[in-house]
Amino acid sequence: MLPLTALYFPRTSVSTLQVSQELVFFDKIFHYLSAEEPEESTTDEAYPELCAGYAPVPFHGDLDRFRQLIRELKGNEAEFYSGHLSTITAGNEKNRDEQSVKSLIQSIGGKSAAEAKEQSQVREDLWRARLLLKLAEILYQEEQELQKELSAVSIKEHELFEALKGEPEIPFTPTPFQQMESTLPMRPKILVKAWAKLFLADRQQGNYSMLVSDQTDAAELLFDANETLTQKRPVRLFRIPLPASGEMELAASIQARTAFREAAKETLAGFRSLLSDTAAKGTTPDTLKNFSALAAEWTKIFNDSKAWHQPAGKAPLNANSSGEPHLEVYLCNESLPSLLGHVCKTAVQPQAATGSSLGLIALKSKRKSTCKG
Repeated sequence: MLPLTALYFPRTSVSTLQVSQELVFFDKIFHYLSAEEPEESTTDEAYPELCAGYAPVPFHGDLDRFRQLIRELKGNEAEFYSGHLSTITAGNEKNRDEQSVKSLIQSIGGKSAAEAKEQSQVREDLWRARLLLKLAEILYQEEQELQKELSAVSIKEHELFEALKGEPEIPFTPTPFQQMESTLPMRPKILVKAWAKLFLADRQQGNYSMLVSDQTDAAELLFDANETLTQKRPVRLFRIPLPASGEMELAASIQARTAFREAAKETLAGFRSLLSDTAAKGTTPDTLKNFSALAAEWTKIFNDSKAWHQPAGKAPLNANSSGEPHLEVYLCNESLPSLLGHVCKTAVQPQAATGSSLGLIALKSKRKSTCKG
């Protein structure tokens, strides 16, 4: 039986900790790297059997130039994202040199403007895509650092409130800590298009019939592509609960995952078999009923499990800031290459090596529903 694996999208550089909730369901999650190892690799060395990254389009001899390009672009993100790379406004002059930015623009597709014109559009598109994805990684990391700082402030405020308890003359109410939702560092369509270009150039794309994401807006772009191509919305096959993200260390989280999956091994085997058949052949009159039965089994085992129970008084500060996480899996009416090709307006040749003709999309969400099939 094939393992239950998925390819993460549209972010690159993903760690085991970041996908620990999704890994309760999946055997392994793969993700793209914007450039090949060793410097750009963020594969979690402790658990490579659970989460692994690779560069679908290696730079080879151009790797050093790409790294230099990233170093130069770090001061010019605004120009790159806006598409006006050759314009330096008065408000953006700090630490920037107009000529260096112009040279940088020319170097995206080649070493000079003349050489850039001679290069293929595909190569230039892949350069731009990898630059966008790498800069998105940088912005995402900065966002995570800010999140940690806000969390630390909230904890200090909570500790102060506890210290002031019993002092009625000092009215004080702590501000509830609101966990920021994981969001994309740029417009979803831009990032999904860049990611799609790498997927279409990936020689291993035939290994994947399922994508997994925690970005509803990104998934909706593929749902819309499916509707445009087939006049149908994807069908939601099932919805299952996932553990809340608390303060559990990664090693403890993996241990809890192992214990739960042992209890749910028969249910997981059922999901593996039914998902494989459904992706290859489509739905039958009994498909949704069978998925519903498996989801009910999963939910019962999950609710009975004590693997992720928080000790008394140790609930995370953000426990009530949002809904409970769950995983929704959708069946599309087109293959993943067709959907992603439509998003980035690229003609796609039939992939003979693809084992399944229909795409599956798994979405981690805290919403009640994200797509009505």
